[in-house]
Amino acid sequence: MENQVDEIKQKINIVDIINRYVPLKKRGRHHIACCPFHGEKTPSFTVSEELQIYKCFGCGKAGDVFNFLEEYERIDFREALEELAKIAGVVLVRSDNYSQEEKNKKLLIEINNEVAKFYNYILLSHPLGEKALEYVLNRGITKETLKKFKAGYSPANTQLITNYLLKKGFKIPELIATGTFGQSNYGGNKLYDRFQDRLTFPLTNYRDQILGFSGRILPTSANPNLAKYINSPETEIYHKSQMLFGLNLAKEAIRLENSVIIVEGEFDMISPYQAGFQNIVALKGTAFTQEQLQLLRRYTDTLILGLDSDFAGNNAARKSIELADSLEFDIRVLTLGDYKDPDEAIKGDLEFFKKQLKNTVPVWDFIIESVAKANDSSTIKGKKEILAQVLPFLVKINNSVIRADYFKKLSNELGSDEESIYQEAQRYQLSTSPSNNYSYAPKENIADSSPKTERYEELLLMLVFSAHKPVALAKKIEKYLNLFNTPKFKTLSSALLSQIEFEPRVYQDSIPAELRPIFQNLYLNGTALQLDSQNRLKEIKKVATQLNVLVLKDQIQELTKKIAKLELNEEEEELKQAELDYNLLLAKLSKLQLKK
Repeated sequence: MENQVDEIKQKINIVDIINRYVPLKKRGRHHIACCPFHGEKTPSFTVSEELQIYKCFGCGKAGDVFNFLEEYERIDFREALEELAKIAGVVLVRSDNYSQEEKNKKLLIEINNEVAKFYNYILLSHPLGEKALEYVLNRGITKETLKKFKAGYSPANTQLITNYLLKKGFKIPELIATGTFGQSNYGGNKLYDRFQDRLTFPLTNYRDQILGFSGRILPTSANPNLAKYINSPETEIYHKSQMLFGLNLAKEAIRLENSVIIVEGEFDMISPYQAGFQNIVALKGTAFTQEQLQLLRRYTDTLILGLDSDFAGNNAARKSIELADSLEFDIRVLTLGDYKDPDEAIKGDLEFFKKQLKNTVPVWDFIIESVAKANDSSTIKGKKEILAQVLPFLVKINNSVIRADYFKKLSNELGSDEESIYQEAQRYQLSTSPSNNYSYAPKENIADSSPKTERYEELLLMLVFSAHKPVALAKKIEKYLNLFNTPKFKTLSSALLSQIEFEPRVYQDSIPAELRPIFQNLYLNGTALQLDSQNRLKEIKKVATQLNVLVLKDQIQELTKKIAKLELNEEEEELKQAELDYNLLLAKLSKLQLKK
């Protein structure tokens, strides 16, 4: 297995692989991009072609091509191995050493595929699905769209599907593990289908794997009091917090449009998709999770919220908007007038929907305007209500300039001065903050806890690695490198001085494995500095001087302790020599500090 991993790495280039997912730009020796793992506007994601690694200096994610694929696609190592082997043209030596977890996941996906096929066949081709099909067609959804989404119908008679699956060789515990089936405590512990007599929609991830199902009750149901929609429970493969309905079909359109329309339910997503608005996904509610937003951030930085018009009053939605803002999304709102949702708007007036989609409004404007419209800002009661509903959103705006602009807009809406809005915002934040010490002033960075000498040694090495010829530079400033006391940096500098020419991979192989991540950080950070040789030498001299000062101060401190001990023991001869050494160190220190 290890030989095949190395073979794959030799046959592919990490830059080519990552460029398939994230557009990279060449900068100096490396390639850069905005990180796909966290929201940012300024690129801090760096890919080194020389070392075949990536590193984000914003969120800290780092690794090789296998790590990238595992992290980006949220797959395990074996799946990444299989994907990269296909790209590299490497035929993998098959192994039966799949973990039980891997086997279980593959089996559940296989069962879900069979279930989806069965449901889809019943809906489109069997008399049992006629009423369900008639209902969907009457809603304006075509058969072609139903095939694309693999929509289906689960008949009321559960035995039909369970017999079908059991004949396929699947076992009862395996069917139960999918979450689609349960075992009744009555009537001989028979299996029942959670989605029986419901229209079904496969819940498919962005990799086209069916992980679960959603079921909608039909108007013709014998029990209309049942929940309108139900979803699969959490299983080994299905996790609601990671699911966005339709992303597998919409992801390329989202990337091309650089925006995603967010709606609540399946029909809200399917109707616009069928009408040609394919950069759309369904949230299955009004609240985002971190996982969902990070997934969308891979494809776009613009969210268009096509949610229920009263979502601004929803506490979960408030937290979602705050979370999306922290990931630096541009958040806009699609307003649909008297239409309750996109499905209804598409059917009622397609041209109106198109027009509104072109005229989306920033979420903060929408919140202020919609809340102000619902309350009379000329009354004390109205002002209080507007403040109560709007401030929780505005105080959470991540960008302080944008936050100030909307405080101003709110003050204009209320006919009040900005200072009073700031005071109310401060009061609100203090009342909701656990520590009661909120301030709009930017927080100071927490001081680095590492020793100063270690930080200067690290910086000096970083400057050396930033050079076109690090080995030549290291030998030129060897006297400075000899000042190092930190073992890891001493080892790295010694290894560098022992090289004839600098070849990143050769150097990396020459150092202990535990120091390789430290070298990679230094190298990527160093080469990102983009210094010319003259400025680099200036910086090196500054850092070396600081390091020398700290080394001398440490020596003086140690000598001070020694002198005190010698005085106590009345050792005159050694005391004289120690005092002489002490004065010499002081003179050196004074000379260096004058240079500074």
